[in-house]
Amino acid sequence: MEPIAAKALMLAVSMGCAAIGLGWVGSNYMKALGRNPEAGKAAGQVVIIAAMIEVTALLSFLLGAFLLS
Repeated sequence: MEPIAAKALMLAVSMGCAAIGLGWVGSNYMKALGRNPEAGKAAGQVVIIAAMIEVTALLSFLLGAFLLS
């Protein structure tokens, strides 16, 4: 496998995993909100968790862009 292709694959996998993680966080939060309407108080924590996932995705993107150049 070419080095550029391997780096691109690494970037694609990391971004895909971040998207899946955000989907799981949102899905489970909506399930919890449906079961218990008072769970809306935890929205701040959900935003913080989503931001941490996004930062991880951003760092992997920057690392991949740095490696691809």
